[in-house]
Amino acid sequence: MPKFLIGLFCSLGFVLNSWGQVITPLESYPVTQSAKTSLTRHARTNAEGDTVSLPFFDDFAAYTGVPSAGYWQKGGGVHVNNQFGVNPPSVHVATFEGVDAAGRPYSPTATYGYTDTLTSKPIRLNNLNPTDSVYISFYWQAGGLGGFPEINSESQPSFLELEFKDRTGNWQQVWRQPGANLRTNFARVILPITNASYFHQGFQFRFRSSGLQRGTGDTWNLDYIYLDRNRRASAPDLRDVAISQNLNSLLKRYTAMPAPHFFAQPQAETNDSAFTRINNFNNLFAPIAWRGYVKGINPVTPADTFLRGNAAIEPLVQQYLINGKPNATAISNAGNFLEIKHSLFLSTRETNARLRQNDTVSRITVLGDYFAYDDGTAETNFSLNNFGSRQLAYRFDLNMPDNVTAIRVYLTKTNVPGTVINFRIWTDENGSPAGASATQKTFTIPPIDSLNRFYEITFPTPVAVRNQFYIGYSLTSSVPDFVNIGFDLNEEALGQIYHNNGGGWLSFTDEKGALLMRPVMGNVLSSPEEPEEPIQQPDPEKALNIFPNPSTGLINIAGNYQQVCLTDVAGKVIFCKTKAEAGNQLNLNNLSKGLYLLRFTQKNIAITKKIILTN
Repeated sequence: MPKFLIGLFCSLGFVLNSWGQVITPLESYPVTQSAKTSLTRHARTNAEGDTVSLPFFDDFAAYTGVPSAGYWQKGGGVHVNNQFGVNPPSVHVATFEGVDAAGRPYSPTATYGYTDTLTSKPIRLNNLNPTDSVYISFYWQAGGLGGFPEINSESQPSFLELEFKDRTGNWQQVWRQPGANLRTNFARVILPITNASYFHQGFQFRFRSSGLQRGTGDTWNLDYIYLDRNRRASAPDLRDVAISQNLNSLLKRYTAMPAPHFFAQPQAETNDSAFTRINNFNNLFAPIAWRGYVKGINPVTPADTFLRGNAAIEPLVQQYLINGKPNATAISNAGNFLEIKHSLFLSTRETNARLRQNDTVSRITVLGDYFAYDDGTAETNFSLNNFGSRQLAYRFDLNMPDNVTAIRVYLTKTNVPGTVINFRIWTDENGSPAGASATQKTFTIPPIDSLNRFYEITFPTPVAVRNQFYIGYSLTSSVPDFVNIGFDLNEEALGQIYHNNGGGWLSFTDEKGALLMRPVMGNVLSSPEEPEEPIQQPDPEKALNIFPNPSTGLINIAGNYQQVCLTDVAGKVIFCKTKAEAGNQLNLNNLSKGLYLLRFTQKNIAITKKIILTN
């Protein structure tokens, strides 16, 4: 194994064990269009001028993607997310690592130096002075679900620092946290601003990280940044009760599944508990109430409240659990594609609108054409070792017979273009993949751009499956390279990943996480052994054509439909429009190149078309 890889595995706490799985940091990170859109909506509610006034507060709870233009200068590489923080003060954190704002590593080699920067907009402090008790506070975390920062040294500088800009325009370091080869909990820092040279109209502060300039190897998380006058170091930051974590999956076994399989056993497939955790920043009891509900958003269905409660939360309590059982009967069987949102919001009686932004959390579940254990985002890489022939299999359990048409897999930028993979489907044999795969499809890894994404591998003939089946891949001994698949550390598929290096199938039981690899299901069958019912084709007048395909962005539609929904291959809905809204042409120029799905509905008929964007 290359010396560099050994260093990564050891220093970052990731493993290469006797069964052969390797967990390594991501070298690039996706920047999504939805994140940019969310930011734009949020930024309009904040100051857009060159300078801002006190109080300055951002806990990143209202958006994801690039930091808000209302508080922060553009650029710097920091991304706001709900992935990498562990038990943060409030939902969403700002993450610093070795990836720039476009999702690319700062360096193609294992060099060390400055990486991400988060710089405030200029802040008016010219009417204040050191006697006004101006303090800045924030929370930091080393590692989180990224790689933990290595021990700081002269040859490998690894740290997070805070700097202030003085009236001469020079940056002065006021705080630094060195890397210690450890993952930490969030820790609070509060600092007074007492130097008279900082009290000017263009005061700024910035956080900078230093570490490995390639990927998420040296990760820092930042949250709950608050700058104001008339503060005391011993006093709480704000009288705020904040949601800390995203909601768990609405489904018990999966994060997404085909609608027919869900509605075959809705009670069994609905999670017993939907929960989040909250933090009380008050040094007094905080009387609050909360409500949780489930509703369909595509198509729209009425909201069903599954949780109501209230309590006086103890002073300064952290990670207080709020949970309730969703009602499966409230999820309407509205067809073969549904998007369901379950939400929880707090009633805290907070008068500050900025603080209310951390009082709501929501999660969307797709009942579409695929199964998933993951949430669609990867925090790290997963691969088999590169010794000899090896196979990986991923288990899925069905509620009714079906067939598999394709595999969607999240390949990261660390893969070597030209590497050949044989994707396979296995039926079950006594609780393990059968000796011979039911089908296979050879796939050559293409050059992967900086936006990690799902690739769809379609099999020539759908494979009939029932009860349990497995998807995965095999690599021959002639493939010397690692094949890296996205690995989600926020979800779990414990015991569902299998490995075979020639000595039989073994299950991984010690790695918490989920592979970003998904089976795409076809038409539900009565039984794999029984003759397949003929598929009813739509009437000719209802048939649809889209052109040109591939396209640079403008898509023409020929045919009748009532609604069209555009999704990526991960199942994430980008938009839905009626025929009156969309007409006979769609403009997709704002989307990145790649494969997308257009799903047209006309009464009880649904037609899905694949579209390739080349812009």
